[in-house]
Amino acid sequence: MVPRIVGGLAFEANAEERVNTTDLSIKELINHNPIQLANGDSNTLKSVIYLRAQPSALFTEKPSPLQIARDQLLAARASYNKGNYEESNRLAVSAYLDGFELVENSLDTRNPDLRKDIEANMMALRKQFRESSNQEQLNTLLDITLAQLETAKRQLSADSLSNATLFSASLIILLREGLEALLVTLALVLVLIRSERRDALKFVHAGWITALIAGGVTWWAARSLVNISGASREVMEGVAALAAALVLFYVGVWMHSKSNTIQWKAYIQKHVTQRLKTGTLWGIATLAFVAVYREVFETVLFYEALLTQSLPAQNPTIIGGFLVGLFCLSIIGWIMVRYSIKLPIGRFFSVTTYLLVGLSFVLIGKGVIALQEAAFIDASPLPISFEVDWIGLKSTWQSLMAQITILVLFLVFMLVSNQRRKPETSSDS
Repeated sequence: MVPRIVGGLAFEANAEERVNTTDLSIKELINHNPIQLANGDSNTLKSVIYLRAQPSALFTEKPSPLQIARDQLLAARASYNKGNYEESNRLAVSAYLDGFELVENSLDTRNPDLRKDIEANMMALRKQFRESSNQEQLNTLLDITLAQLETAKRQLSADSLSNATLFSASLIILLREGLEALLVTLALVLVLIRSERRDALKFVHAGWITALIAGGVTWWAARSLVNISGASREVMEGVAALAAALVLFYVGVWMHSKSNTIQWKAYIQKHVTQRLKTGTLWGIATLAFVAVYREVFETVLFYEALLTQSLPAQNPTIIGGFLVGLFCLSIIGWIMVRYSIKLPIGRFFSVTTYLLVGLSFVLIGKGVIALQEAAFIDASPLPISFEVDWIGLKSTWQSLMAQITILVLFLVFMLVSNQRRKPETSSDS
């Protein structure tokens, strides 16, 4: 402790000033004087002065997500050169999930094209790390990707990350991660209200409140007790998204079959009170929990990564983006509740059916993409590249076919349902 204090007496540095310290080690700082380390480079000299004045940075600062991505890619190349292709592929997956993915939202606000290029290149590198066929092509793509990561690092440095960028990134994170959870939860609430089972709303509330608590506990455990890898996070999110998509599709189809007003009133009188017993209600609570929990943990990680890219004085800007996002979600929820309740029962169930099937379409696409990012299933790119994140649409055959399957199944159900209703309509007339 004493040498660390004495070594910094000759230097002063602004504690609020964030400088690049990742290229300097403790050994170098001990064995060389500042002039030798700087070697004429002013930026390196600033880093030396900063670390001599505040050596605690060497012990407390964690590597940035982009630095993790760079280090893991270089480690992947080293393993590849040794012929360990499975390990090199694992490191390439970690480079994306544990590194680059955490800054995607911030980079999207500054340079979305660069974000897409880096993501595409990092996905392509995985396949090349698994094969020994073309080492020259791999090295070329890897060098390009490392250069792109360096460009992203400069664009996301504390000096260039403006308040407007931080505000936009904070707002986008909450809207992107929170909208799906909000829509699923509100759909469940509205179904129970229109089913005349307001007493069962406590199960939905228990589900989403427990998810918020569990997300916070998981985040604390990930920071303090265990290291939850990006791959584990993506697998969890992917499985949860697929499970929620299937349940939502089933509920949507069921609601469409009851969209006729007479049918629904008869169903309410005969079945709802008996069917919505404790077991079913806890199933509803579980669905609310899954829909919210899968978003909460990732949201926390994204905000933590955003905070590492900002100065302490910019924290209110990030909080402001979060609060505005929360306000927007509240407005969306208020509009849904206010106008959905006023809809005629038949129209309400028709609208809610399309909402739930639409959410199922989005979630099944995102679930497959999450499993692809975790290298749990293969990713076969389409001939053309496109991405519409809000609806879970991405240019891979697997995710696209999963979403097409949802649409085809729903269309088939609609045709069969309409055919069955025609004889009923003619007999009633």
